[in-house]
Amino acid sequence: MANLEHIQFRGILCNSSNEPVADFHTIIQFYNMNLNSWVSLTETLIFNEGKLNYLLEIPDRISTSNQTIRIVREVLKSGGVPSFRIVKENRKQEELEIVATDVEVLIDKEKELLIIDFGKNWLLKEEAIISIEMGRIIASSIPMFEMNQLIATYEKDKQAFQQEREVLQQEISISNTNVTTLSQEKEVLASQLVAIEDQVNEKEVRNSELNEAVNALNTRLSVAEEEREIFQQKVIEITLERDNLIKERSAFLDSVKLLQDNVKRHKEAIKTRDTELQAKQVLINSLEKKTVGLEKELEEAKAFNNTEHPNKLAASKVYGSIVKDVIKADEELQTSRFKLANVSLNLKTTVEKGPEGTMLGLLDFETAKGINGAAISDISIDIVPNAAAVENQGQKMPNILGLTETAVRKLLLEYGLKLDAVYHPTKDTNLIAGQSFKQSPAPEANIIEGQEVIVIFAKPLN
Repeated sequence: MANLEHIQFRGILCNSSNEPVADFHTIIQFYNMNLNSWVSLTETLIFNEGKLNYLLEIPDRISTSNQTIRIVREVLKSGGVPSFRIVKENRKQEELEIVATDVEVLIDKEKELLIIDFGKNWLLKEEAIISIEMGRIIASSIPMFEMNQLIATYEKDKQAFQQEREVLQQEISISNTNVTTLSQEKEVLASQLVAIEDQVNEKEVRNSELNEAVNALNTRLSVAEEEREIFQQKVIEITLERDNLIKERSAFLDSVKLLQDNVKRHKEAIKTRDTELQAKQVLINSLEKKTVGLEKELEEAKAFNNTEHPNKLAASKVYGSIVKDVIKADEELQTSRFKLANVSLNLKTTVEKGPEGTMLGLLDFETAKGINGAAISDISIDIVPNAAAVENQGQKMPNILGLTETAVRKLLLEYGLKLDAVYHPTKDTNLIAGQSFKQSPAPEANIIEGQEVIVIFAKPLN
């Protein structure tokens, strides 16, 4: 064997179902007799479709670092055959798992080739793996899958037998327990029978005593019946008295409710009357203010009339008086077939300066006799309808209740009206401070431009 240049490793690996194993990673180890231990000879080898075929070269010159190949070559040169085995690749340093150890050695002298054939091996199931001192055998050269099936069948039969045995043992245990229980129950029943006989004797004695007690109870029952009849009579009387009290109480509650309703209506009427009185009082106050102004104007007019010029009036008052008369006449003609058109007046007056501006002295026949004719002027007054005022005469008073003073002023300004604001305290919880709750003229009343509107706004009591 000195001239061998290659070693060819062969092998077939199947699973326990006799199917080829794919992508199974292994390593071939060589037994180093110098070290008395197994050492790795190859890198990772893979079983593809259950087959392994690896060719290892044995060079003539081997570096000092590759001592394993050197030792293999020396064994071959000495005429021996090294010991080889296949192990599963172990990267996690777990327990060594041996795949194949039995080999068939062949030599091809022409090719200078040593053939190491591991034959066909089958991976064992986990429960059939054999542990040895230096690892675990996880494969076998004997087809173990048929034996595994027989073993599995045997194990199932064994488990079924074990289950039947456990069931029989449980039934036997239950039977023994029942026998023991029945024996105990028999002893208990015997003791109870003796006790019952004693109780029967005692009950006979007590029965005689009970008969005497029943007679006494019958006597007491007759007395109790008489007392019950008396008590029932008292209950009937008390029930009648209670019914009368309930009726009286119901009548009293009805009268109280009626009185409360009357008081409530009276309070509501008083509240309504107070509100009306408050509104009327506000209107009275406003009218009083206007009356004071009119009285002041009247006093001024009287004072002027008491002077030495009883017929002299301010030109503005003369014109205003004539316009008021014209307006009054126009209102009186609203339902007539006629209407007032342009009005022209020619007046004979004296003209002079007075305390209120231009003063017009109105002349009658008697006063004109003593006045120089050169001092008398002809005054012509023309009164024509104001188109804007005529249009506004047909307008209706808007509803301004519930608005604030700012909103009221803005709305009245659009209608050409003036605001007379009055703040008045109120107890109405539905109103908030500054909210209007009374107005004069009322909503939908006829209005004219420049008319004054009295509005009452809510004011807190405190």
